[in-house]
Amino acid sequence: MKKSHLLFTAIIALLILSSCSKKDDNLCATTEPPSDTITISIIDNEGNSLLGENNTYKPSEITLNRNNQNIPLRFYEYDGKTFMELYYYEMESEKDYALKLNDQETDILNLKLNTYNTECFKGLRSVVKFNLNGEEIQRDVNYAFIIQK
Repeated sequence: MKKSHLLFTAIIALLILSSCSKKDDNLCATTEPPSDTITISIIDNEGNSLLGENNTYKPSEITLNRNNQNIPLRFYEYDGKTFMELYYYEMESEKDYALKLNDQETDILNLKLNTYNTECFKGLRSVVKFNLNGEEIQRDVNYAFIIQK
């Protein structure tokens, strides 16, 4: 009787343990990794957006590169303003990148990146510091980096 009770308890424990790992696997399968992008806004001292094809800094003229490496930029409009989205996954931490805004103006962008792992994902990256021309820029309440010109 004790052996069958012990065997029954062992089977129940195995079922519970296997169902837990399936739940964790299922959780990871349905979880998206955090985005490797940051949002950037360029404004004047009155808070007006300077980004846009009919504005000071035209998305079609803006590039970000270091040596021969071009970093993808995406532009989108929200609430009547144009924003720049920067995909930083392939960037090197604490290296200078040329943010060419137009033929006359180029800024130096330097990101300090942190690499970390989670239970579901390995090699994730996050922005620790955003420096433009040697000055640190903080995120605003909407998690965008605002460059004031």
